[in-house]
Amino acid sequence: MKETINVNIAQQAFTMDMDAYSALNAYLDDVSRRLPESDTETMSDIESRIAEIFREKVPSPMMVITYGVVRSTMAQIGSPEDFGAANRPLNSEIPHYEAPNRFYRSRTDRSIAGVCGGMAAYFNIDSTLLRILAVLFIFVAGSTLWLYLILWLVIPYEPQPVQQNNEYKK
Repeated sequence: MKETINVNIAQQAFTMDMDAYSALNAYLDDVSRRLPESDTETMSDIESRIAEIFREKVPSPMMVITYGVVRSTMAQIGSPEDFGAANRPLNSEIPHYEAPNRFYRSRTDRSIAGVCGGMAAYFNIDSTLLRILAVLFIFVAGSTLWLYLILWLVIPYEPQPVQQNNEYKK
């Protein structure tokens, strides 16, 4: 059984399976990046033509648009390269910026409270080396123990990863 999705194309409702939707979405993204950004009229014309072809090939609104119908529609309209060279990158090619690295106590790499494990993860160094340095500094300068205790109290644990349960529950 395939998952379906309801979509509106040129103000007409269609039911598509997920493979067909993904293929059509990628095709329209590829065509759109080849057109000038200000040219919304051409994109709406293409979407209208796609809706017309879908209505011809799938006469009943209760029927699902499959991947094969989408492939034949794309072949009928033409390849994205027919619309010119790419002016913009695909959505997947747009650089994503990561959130800044946060300092947490480690839940997995810990000996006492996870402070050294968290520091090692934050600075991207070996936690064993950091633990050895911490013990040496405790013997050389006793105030390092107080600093460790303060960090233990102040720094939060790293967030637990969210587990997604995809099982069907009865």
